[in-house]
Amino acid sequence: MYAVVANILVMFCVPDPASAPAGADAASRLERCAMSGKPTVEPMPGPLALTDDRQEPASPLVTDRPDFTESTLTVPSGHLQIESGFTFASNRRKGVRTRRHTFPEILLRAGLAHDVELRIAWAGWTRTTELLRAENDVGRNESMTDSSTGGNDLSLGAKFHLADQSGWRPDVGLIVAASLPTGHIAHSSGDVDPFVGLLWSYDIGESFAIAGNLNLAMPTIDGDRIVEPQSSVSLSYSISDNVGAFVEYFGFYPTAGDGPDAHYVDGGFTFLLSDDFQIDVRAGAGLNDDADDVFAGVGFAWRF
Repeated sequence: MYAVVANILVMFCVPDPASAPAGADAASRLERCAMSGKPTVEPMPGPLALTDDRQEPASPLVTDRPDFTESTLTVPSGHLQIESGFTFASNRRKGVRTRRHTFPEILLRAGLAHDVELRIAWAGWTRTTELLRAENDVGRNESMTDSSTGGNDLSLGAKFHLADQSGWRPDVGLIVAASLPTGHIAHSSGDVDPFVGLLWSYDIGESFAIAGNLNLAMPTIDGDRIVEPQSSVSLSYSISDNVGAFVEYFGFYPTAGDGPDAHYVDGGFTFLLSDDFQIDVRAGAGLNDDADDVFAGVGFAWRF
């Protein structure tokens, strides 16, 4: 198992040395959260118990994409889950149209023990194109385009499933992680940035579930450490045994620096092709001027 993890890391998780910028604005925050979560409806019972025994999956896989909200559940011990996708985002600000394409948005989740998983995340490469119109020397408006491509920072972390839903108490999980300055200088914070997320979900009948995250990120912006609370609320619905849908709000609320609040809504669908393979689509929009105008993406998750 761990040899498989190492081989996949070599294939997917080595950033390109030629990379491009991500700043302190809402656009860069959306990139950092490209690998997002899906609310869950069938918590896996059992107390937290460290063990090396292989744990056979009792139900179809639960993913941490395509929405922002991370699930409370972990990958069964002895199993590896790969989640990947592509996101397009567009924003217009001060006369400049910015488009970003991010791929492959890799998230590797390895079940280390019952209710414990290792997480390795890398958004991959982002190609940024800026289009603007400006007046030339003879007074005519011209369109100018500037494009760049760059790799993002790698993130290492762990997820813990802490408690099952019981009465009014929701299902509860916890993520602790830190990003490492492995990306290009223009696309990296240049420091180790910690992150902690409290995850919760609550089943409503057999078809609906509500879930959310309360996160605390501490990114480094222009050499200064800031505190950035984040939150999300997601409502999911099981259309059938194989098709699910969700709608969601998520936001970023930095307490310092030049990054203002950014608020988003999105929605999407998941299609379970087997117990171990799922594809997804999503689309969303910003709710204020400091958020991206629109974004959309597709992806998949594979457990083995």
